[in-house]
Amino acid sequence: MTSRPGRKIAVTGAGRGLGRAVAMMAARRGWVPILLGRSVADLERVAQDIRQAGLSASDPVECDLSNLDSIAAASAEITREHPDLDALVHNGCTWLAGQLDTHTDAEIEFVITSALTGTIALTRCLLPFLRARPYADIHTVVSMSGLRYAPLLGASAAFMAAKAGQDGFTLGLVQELRETDVRVTATYPGLISEEMLIDDNRSATQKSLSVDDVADAVLYAISAPPHVAFRQIVIERSRSDFLRP
Repeated sequence: MTSRPGRKIAVTGAGRGLGRAVAMMAARRGWVPILLGRSVADLERVAQDIRQAGLSASDPVECDLSNLDSIAAASAEITREHPDLDALVHNGCTWLAGQLDTHTDAEIEFVITSALTGTIALTRCLLPFLRARPYADIHTVVSMSGLRYAPLLGASAAFMAAKAGQDGFTLGLVQELRETDVRVTATYPGLISEEMLIDDNRSATQKSLSVDDVADAVLYAISAPPHVAFRQIVIERSRSDFLRP
């Protein structure tokens, strides 16, 4: 596996949950996580935790994936301060549960924009710098909700649409960048206990994944030798009823 110390990895949604876990694990590998998210206060706490462990983290970068101006400003800061960016991990998305007629237009717009439009826009801004590296990674944490055969399992139709869009974008990007040194991968985790509200009376601790389970898979894919690509990694608990009749 390739764990070259000092690699710089930008992580969206790094202020809490899975994004925080990815950033912490990257720092333990000797990498430098660039923390992106809407809440600078949350990002500062993560950076402090990393530094208190004697590890390296960049200054937080405010980035609201539902706002194109915020994405442009964040991208400008990253490319100015970190032109040697090695990897981009897309994790910023808001969970949305419930039936369609219970959501406002603003909630629907937010989940679609932050997950899909924001992912595409941030990738476009940072892609020239990633292509300039000897090798680089773009990794998207999609969701099992982005798979064509996925049951709802508490997710909303709008959330599934956003995740299906991320899946389509990732597949398209694989083809577009196939002759380059930018590797495109994605993980499709099932229910994550710390990230989602399990509302079917099952025990989240026993029935769902942890953020560390998923973060470990993300970093495993990014650490693979440059000629190896895990294009799609579907992660679920071993005793899964995901495909139950």
